[in-house]
Order: sequence, then structure tokens, then C-alpha cells
Amino acid sequence: MSRTKSNKPVRKERLLMVLTNGGVITKKQIEDTMQYKAMYRIPTELWKLKNLGAVIRSHKDGRTVIGYELLNVDEMKALLKAEGFETIPLVTDSSIKKLGDLKAKKSSAKVETPAVEEVVEITE
Repeated sequence: MSRTKSNKPVRKERLLMVLTNGGVITKKQIEDTMQYKAMYRIPTELWKLKNLGAVIRSHKDGRTVIGYELLNVDEMKALLKAEGFETIPLVTDSSIKKLGDLKAKKSSAKVETPAVEEVVEITE
């Protein structure tokens, strides 16, 4: 990751410091914790984090994104620690742990596994 000369975390590092709390972090919690008002830039920072190896799931209510969840928290905490940063505690008391708390709908798409055919060897 890149860092400014003043040794302060850049925007993507600050976002990662918030997401490493684990669970689903709402956009409001990100805004309050980061003290960053330009929330339209968050998807760009998430894309930069994905390029660094972060696995991030978006939680939606219809077409509106309500929150984000970092799935590989331990790997990203190690990356932050290597850069000299720690997790920022959330401003609000608790992060949302279940989709039901978000009033989001689970995806109804089912993944089908392909049928495995039996292979018969022909020996002559």
C-alpha cells in the first residue's frame, strides 16, 4: 500500500481499518468512523482494496447498497499491521452481524453443481 509522507493512512487504508472490525459495516458507520463525507467515492476505494486482495461483499436492499462486509479479515489485518496500522473501532457501538438486521434480502439464485459422469476405461 502507498502512504503519504506524513505517515498518515490514505483513504483506502482508512476504509480497510474500518472494515477489519468484521461483520457488516453500514455506509453510515463508515461515514461516521472515517469522518469522510464524500461517500460517492467509497466504491472506488473498495475497488482499490480488491486489487490488494480484499474480498468484499456488498449487502443490498433492492438496488441500494446498505453495507459492506470484509470476508478475509485476518489477511487484511496482517496487511495493515505490516504497514504499521491497526483497526479503527467503530463510532457506533455494534456492527450488524445478520442480514435480517439490515432488512436485506438473501440472494435467491442457486448454484447447481454439474453432474459427474462415470468414466469407463477401455483396455484392449
